[in-house]
Amino acid sequence: MSLEIEKIIKELEEDKKEIDKNVQTITKLRERQFETVENLIKEYNEIFKWYWNNGVAFSHPRLKEFMSSMGPIVGYDEKEDRLLIYNYLDKKFEAVNTRNTEERQTKNLNILIRYGSFEDIVSGIKHTLVRQKEILENQYRLIDELEDQLNNF
Repeated sequence: MSLEIEKIIKELEEDKKEIDKNVQTITKLRERQFETVENLIKEYNEIFKWYWNNGVAFSHPRLKEFMSSMGPIVGYDEKEDRLLIYNYLDKKFEAVNTRNTEERQTKNLNILIRYGSFEDIVSGIKHTLVRQKEILENQYRLIDELEDQLNNF
C-alpha cells in the first residue's frame, strides 16, 4: 500500500471516530429535547386544563391561521396538510387533517424531534401563556375601529 493511500485511510479512520462521536452527541441532545418537552407538558398541564375547561382555542405564534380545541398546536405538515397538536385529553401528539378533524394520526414525539420540530413544539406550548393577551389586543383594536366607524357618522 502506498504512503498516500495509508494517509487517506488514516484520515478516514479519524473522520469515522469523529462521526461516531457526533452521532452520540446528537442522540444525547435529542434525548434532552425529548425530556424538555415532556417536562414542559407536565408543567403546563394545568394551563391546558384551564384552556379546555374555559373553551379557549389553542393557537401557535407562527401558524396564526389555525386554531385547535384539542390542545396546543405544535406544528404543521404542509405536505400532508395536517396540523400537529398535543391532544390534551388523550395525552398524545397527533397529526390532524385540516379538512376533516376527525381524521387523526398519532405521532411519536421522538420522530417529531428527529424531524426538527422541537422549536415549534416548545413555541406552541409556551404560546398558551400569551394567547389571552393576543385576544384582548385584537378585541381592543376592533373596539377602536368600531368606535371610529360610529364617530364618522
